[in-house]
Amino acid sequence: MQELLKNKPFVTMILASLFNTVGGELFNIVFIVYAQTMPFAGLAVSIASMAWVAPTLTAILTGYLADRTAHKTRMQVVIKLIQVCIYLAMAMTIGRSKSLPVFLLLVAMDMTSSMLEGYAGSLWMPVLKHLVQPGQLHQATSITSAASNVAVVISAGGGAVLIAILGNRFAVFALINAATFLLAGILVAIGYKAFARAEVTGNGSPVGKHVGLSSSLRMTLGEFRRSAFLVLMVGFGCLVNLLGTVLQPLLNLGLISMSEIWWGSYGTTIAVVNGISSLGLILGALLAADPLRRLPMAHLLTGVMAAAAMVGINLVWLHIPALLFLPLLVMNYLLGKINPRFMTMLISTVGEDHLAATMGVVQTVMMIGAPLGQMIFLTLGNLVGIAITMSIYASLTGLLALTILLTGLLGMNAKDPTPDMGQKQKSG
Repeated sequence: MQELLKNKPFVTMILASLFNTVGGELFNIVFIVYAQTMPFAGLAVSIASMAWVAPTLTAILTGYLADRTAHKTRMQVVIKLIQVCIYLAMAMTIGRSKSLPVFLLLVAMDMTSSMLEGYAGSLWMPVLKHLVQPGQLHQATSITSAASNVAVVISAGGGAVLIAILGNRFAVFALINAATFLLAGILVAIGYKAFARAEVTGNGSPVGKHVGLSSSLRMTLGEFRRSAFLVLMVGFGCLVNLLGTVLQPLLNLGLISMSEIWWGSYGTTIAVVNGISSLGLILGALLAADPLRRLPMAHLLTGVMAAAAMVGINLVWLHIPALLFLPLLVMNYLLGKINPRFMTMLISTVGEDHLAATMGVVQTVMMIGAPLGQMIFLTLGNLVGIAITMSIYASLTGLLALTILLTGLLGMNAKDPTPDMGQKQKSG
């Protein structure tokens, strides 16, 4: 890690991404609060809550565009300037009218910034590959993932403090957001020469090539045909996200009537749950060289679902406060290891001319089940009660854990290249 921290272009990229994420996440929190002030609060909160899906649904397109962008660093600067302009426009618009058309215009601007953020993230992938040594790639992606999770924690904590200080002065929040994107743009400009050099492959030609969308998708599908392990990971990833992203909303709903599990108050318990989840993700990404690096991905995914099942079992039958928090820590610690390792595998093995497009397809497929899962389980929770819903949830997560474990033992583990990457990382 010390060698990576001496790599100034890499550190500059991390800091730019940090400011970028802080800006996006901070305003997402504030925008929910703003939506609650609308005369049509229920509709407004629902619209604002679903706006986060937009970058996921457009990941295939933004990934394709990122692969085709010849001057990736220049485009990073352009994107940051556009985002600054978007939030300056929002600062002039927000709070001036509480009509539905104005609210929808603000949502559209915020979603546009989120999609640009996804595009910018895709632009970094091939650049990152050339900024660090091959043996440092796993650790680099782990640091990148940890920095993103730290940014989310900073945004959540900072957002709560700023809301308490500034109240409903939403225009000020938009200006703060514009400032974070401006700082990110300045950092990209500082590292411009190093980033631009990293855009060039070993043969001296730009990474981007002029290939149509259909051809790009065919190349991406070719990666799936060549790797049964990738197909299994994406399939299981979709199911894990379908069930895993449901847990937090179910906890928010279930803990309302379960004061015996609270740590102090309901609000404090929810805050601790969020904090422990974020802590697990950060530790899992940073401690890349722990003994779990040798475990195959199927075992890690099994652990994630088993921990989620334990949360459900505890919520329905055991009611032990410690068993609410410990499984969440374990679950997110394992997720913190899975994400960087999977990203390292893709960056190392997928051709640079369709790397971002492949990541876009993978992200879209893996996350497409998340809103479906939330809709199904939250509807069940309100219709039949949290006890029955959590019992169903624990049964399904336990069954998925068993299925992943058996699939791993029956052949998936033998096809898994990621433990070798982890061991090479340590020796490198």
